[in-house]
Amino acid sequence: MSKFLCPLALIYSILCEANRKFSRPKKFSKPVISVGNITWGGTGKTPVVIELLNLLVKNNLKPMVLTRGYRRRNKASVMLKDGAVGIRATDSGDEPLLIAESVPQACVIVGADRYNNALKYEREINPDVYVLDDGFQHWNIQRDLDIVCINAANPFGNGMLIPAGILREKPKALKRAGLVIITNSDMVSYEELKRLEKTLFVLSGQISVITHYGGFEYKTTDLAADFNLELLRKSDVYSLSAIGFAKGFENSIRKSGIEIKDSIVLRDHSVYNNNMLEKIMNQKGKNSCFIVTAKDAVKFQNISLDIKERIAVLVVKLQFKTGKEQWERKLLKCLPSFWTETERSSLTEII
Repeated sequence: MSKFLCPLALIYSILCEANRKFSRPKKFSKPVISVGNITWGGTGKTPVVIELLNLLVKNNLKPMVLTRGYRRRNKASVMLKDGAVGIRATDSGDEPLLIAESVPQACVIVGADRYNNALKYEREINPDVYVLDDGFQHWNIQRDLDIVCINAANPFGNGMLIPAGILREKPKALKRAGLVIITNSDMVSYEELKRLEKTLFVLSGQISVITHYGGFEYKTTDLAADFNLELLRKSDVYSLSAIGFAKGFENSIRKSGIEIKDSIVLRDHSVYNNNMLEKIMNQKGKNSCFIVTAKDAVKFQNISLDIKERIAVLVVKLQFKTGKEQWERKLLKCLPSFWTETERSSLTEII
């Protein structure tokens, strides 16, 4: 199919280049840090955004996240703050809601027109830093730092552009990156990882930061309490996910010490409902339990309690294998130049 889709990929490439060429990026008065990728989904971008926000918040910075919010019902702009209590994923999108719940001190603005949304809310929020989620191909806003995530297990797909492949841009676009982060580094061999590092250095001129996922915890679907691990060990366990890279999720489950009988993979950003989950559970039997991602869990507000009792949420944290100091130094350069020396010296987490 890829060969037949090559003409469409060529059209896509021309349109993207024209969009970039004729865009006039606008500059904010505060620093802008973008987290994005060059492929369609599945690079572990959201955990990087959450790690970035936690670092900013620890250093007394007020971040505003600008994100589009894929496959949400409400097209008007939405502001998520103070943990987004009462907000549904159908109105905000699953990833923005997960970000808002994970870092309650951050303000998340959801909507396609990210520049005007920032202007709309900046007086109310008065942010110190803007974080542009999925912003590497967003030409309307100038960035002070472009962070690009590369999935070690599938860095470039078949090397072809959408729709013939998974690439949004050719790998040479990494020349624009200020920081390259390799995710899922534990899913490839040492030799493969080293080859990828060399390739990315040639493409970007940057030494890659290498990460993987760890700190595994199993929570209930509201993420407020620990899930009963004994129940998982006694049950037939299945992974259930609607994310871009299900293999990475399955790998994390196994690394956590839980064996799964099979995997159920839905389309990325799929919406869950009682009928769907009841059908899946009836097919797998009364002794079945299911493990979902935190990104899936934020879509479970309207699911019945008897179903939730059989669903555990695997919560993972981004962990640095190499490059943590490099990550912190890059971010330090983007911090507001108008700070006093006293304020700068207080940034102990970064320095």
